[in-house]
Amino acid sequence: MKSRIYITLFLSNILLLLAQPMNSCGYYESEADFRAMMFRATLPGMRSMGPFNYTMSSVYYRLTYDGLNTDINENDRYRNCSEWLAICDKSVVLEDIYTTQYNTDGRLFMKAFRNNAWEENFFGNTFIQFLLKKENKDLLDYMIFAKNMELTEVGGNSRFEEWDSPSTYGQYYYRSESHENIGDDARSKIKKELLRTAWKDLNAASSRFLQQRYAFQVCRLLYQVGQLPGIDPLDVVYNKYFGKVDPNNLMSIWAGLFRAMWTSVDENDRYRYFIQVFSNSDEKKFRCVQLFTDGYNPESLTNPEQSVAIVMESVKNPGRALEQICKAYSLDKQNKFIPFLILREINKLEDWLITPLFYDKFSYSNSDPFHCAYYDSWMEEYKREHPEDVQEEQEDETTKQLQAENLLTDQQYMDQLKSLLIQVLSESKGETKDFYAISLAHISLLQENAIEAKKYLSMVSDKANPTIQLQKKLETIWIAIKTQDIESDAFQSVFLKNITDMEKVSTPDYENKQMLYTLISSLSTEYYKKNNRVYGNLMRLKSDVYRHSIGNWWSEGENDWYIREYRTGDVYSSLEYFDKNATIADMDIMIDLLEKKNKSPFEEYLCAQPLGSVNAYKDLKGTLAFRNNDLQLAYTTFASMPQDYWNSNHLSFSTYLNEDPFVPKGLRANKYRRFDYHFNKADFVKELIDLEKQASSDKSKAVDCYIKLGNAYFNTSYWGNAWMMIRYGSDTGDLYYSRIDCLPQWMRDYMTAGIARNYYEKALKDAVNDEQRAYVLVMLSYIHRHCYEFLNAEKDKTLALEYGTRFSRYNQTKAFRMYECPGLRHFLSSIK
Repeated sequence: MKSRIYITLFLSNILLLLAQPMNSCGYYESEADFRAMMFRATLPGMRSMGPFNYTMSSVYYRLTYDGLNTDINENDRYRNCSEWLAICDKSVVLEDIYTTQYNTDGRLFMKAFRNNAWEENFFGNTFIQFLLKKENKDLLDYMIFAKNMELTEVGGNSRFEEWDSPSTYGQYYYRSESHENIGDDARSKIKKELLRTAWKDLNAASSRFLQQRYAFQVCRLLYQVGQLPGIDPLDVVYNKYFGKVDPNNLMSIWAGLFRAMWTSVDENDRYRYFIQVFSNSDEKKFRCVQLFTDGYNPESLTNPEQSVAIVMESVKNPGRALEQICKAYSLDKQNKFIPFLILREINKLEDWLITPLFYDKFSYSNSDPFHCAYYDSWMEEYKREHPEDVQEEQEDETTKQLQAENLLTDQQYMDQLKSLLIQVLSESKGETKDFYAISLAHISLLQENAIEAKKYLSMVSDKANPTIQLQKKLETIWIAIKTQDIESDAFQSVFLKNITDMEKVSTPDYENKQMLYTLISSLSTEYYKKNNRVYGNLMRLKSDVYRHSIGNWWSEGENDWYIREYRTGDVYSSLEYFDKNATIADMDIMIDLLEKKNKSPFEEYLCAQPLGSVNAYKDLKGTLAFRNNDLQLAYTTFASMPQDYWNSNHLSFSTYLNEDPFVPKGLRANKYRRFDYHFNKADFVKELIDLEKQASSDKSKAVDCYIKLGNAYFNTSYWGNAWMMIRYGSDTGDLYYSRIDCLPQWMRDYMTAGIARNYYEKALKDAVNDEQRAYVLVMLSYIHRHCYEFLNAEKDKTLALEYGTRFSRYNQTKAFRMYECPGLRHFLSSIK
């Protein structure tokens, strides 16, 4: 139980800041992107297993997709080219073979052949020069056949194989040189002609090399079009020219997949071929897993084959697979896929232990003023009003109890996995031993056992591969976060050394970026715990840099939108976290840090990211002061900035802060609204200060000053035209975010025009003529209509009723005043 508490506390630290606020529109991460992922150490042979990495959703539906490539390093392609190189003379270069085989479209190749335009299209290609020699005509003929064969494949992709038979595949397409598409029957006819040609050339081939390549083509075509008269069945062809899957003969492996899929194959042989092809071909792994089921007879397989069969079953298992891993390891301790299964189990544990905390506990951010700080009390009130939901609440309690039980079970499962790792570590050597050592270090840290983590980290060789080095750096930082003062120079030194190395070692793989995102988010949370909001926010922004680089839609070039947007001016994403949690003092620290000439290395790291300009943070400081009604500080802050800042592209001021703030929005028809106002925040706040002084010193002008102040503050509310004095973004969803009594005072005033209402009430009390009274009553009616809309949307019936009563009264008064003061009729009739 003690371990359970430690893990819960630790994981909550990691994910406290992982929850990112969703915008009203734009990019949304999937749950796989949100999922915290800290462990991505791999071994070189595991790269082709990438499509089988554990995720919450994306792997399993891909098992139904035919075209997924598992040969990320193109090992099979280069093996094929190497086999060709072995029969060529020394003048041929491997890359020229690759270019001809895989980077040359079949149409181009056939065009060069028919027009004898080899030099024009393949100038300097040593492989083409070799094929054109008279003595190599039979090799050129095969290449011509292979390129013709490519043109019959769907999409013309030479890697793609047609897994379905003609009767079930549907419409076929043939990519001819004229780009014409033809139907199923015509394409099948072409395939059959190619099969007859391949059969004829197979029987005429004189070299073992060509025999096996033609035999592969015959096997593939027989699978695709079925048996033809005069041609041996697929199994006969395979047995004659290959006999078995030879790990050193690529054609025997590729053809072995079609042998396994052949309808007349023995069931035991079918599974054996799938296992052997899976073990020896990176390109065909995914298809083998697709077709592999649990209907095989273990007694028909050798122990190593049984071990691989268990692997093929395990990669489709989203649940606990430790029992399968143990069995696979006991059958063959040299099984090269065991480390990958260990990786999947660790990622599962991260998911099972962390994700529930993320989605259940941290889906609401207390730093966002729109989220209710009194959510629990609000829920209690809701339950009293909705007794029908009590049953649902009881079900929720049952769910929570099950989650608690699952948490304990998952921790026990982690102990079992750790026991297996300790065993395999003692029986391993070399790079595999490094992998198991770093795995144990990671699990030890998940269990809050820094002493054990350090022990296992010390066992990792300094010559381990880059992904293990990357993981070691991460674990070192993680240990330092949990055992050192994160504000100390010692911690900063450890952090900088390792984070710099991590960024250097990190491959372009987005999963490594997700590791960094998770780690830096965790560190951000630790700074928040110390009330160091500046470092916490900067770390959180830093983690966003990694988060924005997750996924294939992002690039590091000129098209990178995330970086490019900062070149067009200050943007809200650089201020967001400060806007939600910073104080005036925090902003002073932030501004001083940005202006500091000789930053420490750690400060340089914090600032080495797309941040806003100093003026952006000054504007936020002034905004915070304005929210606090500290007009003097707001004025001096705004006055210290360039006075054209708000008329530029920064933070969208020129788009939204461009109307007269003393003419209330809504009292002028849309067609009469003007958007050419030169807004200056310093001048605006200065005028508010002067109006207050004038109202206090000259009673004869007080009512007019109050009306003008009411107009200004109405426009700085959600309903006005100068709302960017208070907020950096406005959304229709603001109406539905929270109850009014859950909001801070400045946000209550923002949503209900509370300050404006106070000034209008003052003006109404001291009004000396009907024109003043009519105007004030119109504005109060207008405000209370908006308040009623807001409060009714939030289902706050008591306050809504109060405002609704006022609204009705002010409407009656407004109608009376409109007739009593004819000069206001046109003005009032323009109210929306």
